[in-house]
Amino acid sequence: MKSNESLPLKVANQLKKDALLKDVEIAVAISNREVLVTGKVDKFFKKELVCKLVKEVTGIKNVVDAIEVVIPEENQPQDKDIIASIAEKLEKNLGSSYKNIDVAVNAGHVVLDGILKWHYQILLATECIALIDGIVTIQNNITTGAVTELLLSEKDILAAIYKEKMITADITVDLNGRKVTLTGKVPTAAQKNLVEKIVTDLSGIEEVVSKLQIENN
Repeated sequence: MKSNESLPLKVANQLKKDALLKDVEIAVAISNREVLVTGKVDKFFKKELVCKLVKEVTGIKNVVDAIEVVIPEENQPQDKDIIASIAEKLEKNLGSSYKNIDVAVNAGHVVLDGILKWHYQILLATECIALIDGIVTIQNNITTGAVTELLLSEKDILAAIYKEKMITADITVDLNGRKVTLTGKVPTAAQKNLVEKIVTDLSGIEEVVSKLQIENN
């Protein structure tokens, strides 16, 4: 096994590999293969990236994250805008399960509470919002447990469809239990396929019947 003296250099070289961290000043202190990482970054995802890269260094047993996210006041989004961005990311990545998550933001400090069915969803909840501007910290208090599956409404399905800006066609949704029937006319086969995929991928939908027609066909 190589001595601890070689680890600081290995860590420094590891951090130099990522161009996103070229202007970041990070200090490491290593004792018994445990690394204390300190410094300041201007975005939360950079803090996460530093710790991820350090953990990948051979010989590192544990990483203690003491990195601060410091955002200039003039660049700090309002909390309500951060909440809106978080809600959008959670819905996109977790489907209807995002409704089981409560989000609170105070001066960029994010707290997630709630219950989800699977552990991977808890990890994804943090991962999918890490790139949002303005986040200083994320405290993920979500636990796993039995949850009541929230059924989608026709309004929810239409909202999911029209979140894709390229879709402008007039589409009708008929929801019967977990079966969705789509009708309407779309300009291209690509849009038809996209609408069908969006609805098929929604959590809680078991069958999609597409009666969508392509214009001029």
